[in-house]
Amino acid sequence: MLETRLQPHREYLMANMAGQKMFLALKVQPQAEAVGARPQLAIAFVVDTSGSMREVVTQPTHRTGQNVRIDGKDYEVVRGARSKMDLVVEALQNLLNSRQLQPTDRLALVKFDDYAGVVQPFTDAASKARLIAAAEQLTQFSGGTHMGAGMLEGMKQLNKESGSRRMLLLTDGQAFDEPLVEQAAQQLAEAHIPVTAIGVGDDWNDDLLTSITDRTQGKPFHIVPDTQNPLPPSLRASELPQAILGELENAANEVITNIALAVKTVRDVTLERVTRVYPTQSEVDLRSQPHPLGNAAKGDWTVFILEFTLPARPASRIRLAQMGLTYEVPGKGYRGEVPPMDIVVEFTTDETLTARIDPQVMHWVQQRNLEMLVKQATQEARTDPAKAARTLELARNLTVKLGNTAMTRALDQAVGELKSSKTIRIGTAKTIKIGAKTQVLKHQPEAAPGGGDLPSDEEIRKMTGA
Repeated sequence: MLETRLQPHREYLMANMAGQKMFLALKVQPQAEAVGARPQLAIAFVVDTSGSMREVVTQPTHRTGQNVRIDGKDYEVVRGARSKMDLVVEALQNLLNSRQLQPTDRLALVKFDDYAGVVQPFTDAASKARLIAAAEQLTQFSGGTHMGAGMLEGMKQLNKESGSRRMLLLTDGQAFDEPLVEQAAQQLAEAHIPVTAIGVGDDWNDDLLTSITDRTQGKPFHIVPDTQNPLPPSLRASELPQAILGELENAANEVITNIALAVKTVRDVTLERVTRVYPTQSEVDLRSQPHPLGNAAKGDWTVFILEFTLPARPASRIRLAQMGLTYEVPGKGYRGEVPPMDIVVEFTTDETLTARIDPQVMHWVQQRNLEMLVKQATQEARTDPAKAARTLELARNLTVKLGNTAMTRALDQAVGELKSSKTIRIGTAKTIKIGAKTQVLKHQPEAAPGGGDLPSDEEIRKMTGA
C-alpha cells in the first residue's frame, strides 16, 4: 500500500576519491487502497493555561482604561478583542463543528500551568456539548508553565488510544521543567506519536519546541499577535483557529503511519544524516533503530534525504547499502513492509559522467541546507553580527534560487535588523527558523531566475560540512 522511489543525486561518482557525498532522495506515497482508508483520529490537546494566555492579541474595538491583575501581571481590559486563550477556545469550537472531524474520532483536553491536569479525557467527537464545555473551562486556570508535566499527562491519555494518534501542544512561555519535556518527547517518539507544537508570541523556547517536533516527526508553528503585523511565514493570532483546523485535515490525510527505515551499509560507507525535506522539514533520529520516519499523507509524496559519506573505490558498479521500510495503515488495521531495496552506484574515471547531477534531488538538499544556514546565523548573531549577516546572505541567495519568496522577505528583514541594530529581534529569529522548517517548496526550476542552477562539488562540501 506504500509506493516508494529512490533517486540519487548522481548515478556516477569519481573513482579512487575518498570522502565523496551521495545524497539519496527516498520518496513515499500511499497507494490507492490506503488512500481510501481514513484512520480514526485520537488527538490530545495539551494547552498552556498560565496567566499570560490572557494577553489580548487581536485589535480591540473599544478600550475601557481599566486593568486586571493575573499572576502578578497587569492586563488591559478591552472589548471586541480576543486573548490567546479566547482563540484556543474558538479553535476547539471550530474543530468540533468541522466536517473533517468524524463522530468516532477521539479528543482529549489537558491543561498545564503550575500543575498539569486532565480537563476532559478522551471522548468521541460526537459528544460536542461535553467537549465544548471542557474547552470553555480553560479560562478558569492560571499559574506557571510546567509544559513537561502537561505533555506527560497527555501521553498517558494517548497510551489508552488506538488509530492515528497525535498531540497538539500550545504554549506562550518558557517551560519550567525542561527535563520533563525531554522525557516526554522521547516517550512520544518511541510511541510514534507526532507533535504539532504551536508557540504563541515571542517568549517560548523555539529550540525546545523544534527539538520536540524533530524527534516526533511533527510540525512547529509560530503565532504572532495581530497588533505586531507579523511577517509570513509566521501566522497572525487570528489565524490560529484556521491553523489548528488545517492540522486536523493533515492528520486525517495521513493514511500511512509509523514508517520505519532500516539501512544496512557495506564496509566504510557511512549514513551521516536523514532529513525529512517535504512537505515540512525535520531531522530523523539516527540513534533509534529502525529510524522513525513518521507518517505519509495521501495525494503527494513525502520526501527524505539520506546523506552518505563514501570511501575511495576503483572504477566499478557497487552496491552501497540495502534499505527496508515497514509501515502501518491504521484505517485498515494493516501492517506492511517494502521489500529490500538496493542502493547501487557506479564509480568511474569519466568526469563527463560524474558531472551529471539530478536537479530535483539537489533542490531538496539546498532546502535542507537553508534550514542549517538560518539556524547557524541566529546563533552567530549573538556574538558576531557581521558573520551572521554573511551567513544570512548565503541563505537568502538560496531562497532566491529556490523561488521561496516568503523566506526571501523574512530573511531581508533579518538582514536589515542586523545592519541597523547589530542584532536580530527575537520574533524575527523565530519567524525565520520556523519558516525554514515549514516553508518547503516542490522542485520548480522555472519558478525563479537561476532556479535550475546547481551548486558545485566544493559548494556542496561547504554547505554540508564535509
